[in-house]
Amino acid sequence: MSSDASKKSQFDEIDTDGDGYISAEELKAHLQQNPKVSDANAEALFKFADDNGDDQISFEEFAAIVR
Repeated sequence: MSSDASKKSQFDEIDTDGDGYISAEELKAHLQQNPKVSDANAEALFKFADDNGDDQISFEEFAAIVR
């Protein structure tokens, strides 16, 4: 699987409503599965990833921060 395909698969797993964006709630729910991540850390990561400040993470924004 290519790196982009792997990233897209991860993105789709987090984007549970399938709208093509990751919301703060979706990211928080994903991060808090295991290991437990604090609300503050989830919020900080969301703000970091939301490069354009539109309160959602696009695939491009996601791909830029995921290895």
